[in-house]
Amino acid sequence: MRRVYTSEKNSPFKRGIVKEVDPARGRAKVVFADEDGNVSFWLNVNQPAAAGNKAYWMPDVGAQVNCLVDWDGEDGAILGALYSESDPPPTSDGDAIHIRTSSGMEIIVSKGGGTLTVLNAQEVRIQATKIVLEGEVHLGGDGGQLVHRKGDVDSDGDAAVGSASKVYAV
Repeated sequence: MRRVYTSEKNSPFKRGIVKEVDPARGRAKVVFADEDGNVSFWLNVNQPAAAGNKAYWMPDVGAQVNCLVDWDGEDGAILGALYSESDPPPTSDGDAIHIRTSSGMEIIVSKGGGTLTVLNAQEVRIQATKIVLEGEVHLGGDGGQLVHRKGDVDSDGDAAVGSASKVYAV
């Protein structure tokens, strides 16, 4: 028999604050203010992908989240986090996928312009069997020195015998 509830307190949709996370199992506990501060059982954190293709993102302790919880409050899922006046989105640009970490690093993908930008990173590592850069490559920002591989001929017809920058490999 299906239970019918009329009060918001008994709705399967809940909004709460993350109290504890279990990153190894992709789950978290949430405090529900509408239930006098009760803490949930472990709730699964919904992810964008699982199985062969994976994506992983856990909410921070203290994040406000939307949840669906069964009528007995024993099982459910965290659907995602939400913004508020005290915790606004990292951008108001609707044409960008924008990720900002608590350390200040930002990854910005322009959906329409095809640009990937990484800001405030201590280090960027790319690990691959082969890395191919196609297109104009800038090292050092605007006004930097033009860099050639040894033996390349530049637009003036000169062959490069050295490099203006060092490249390190691990």
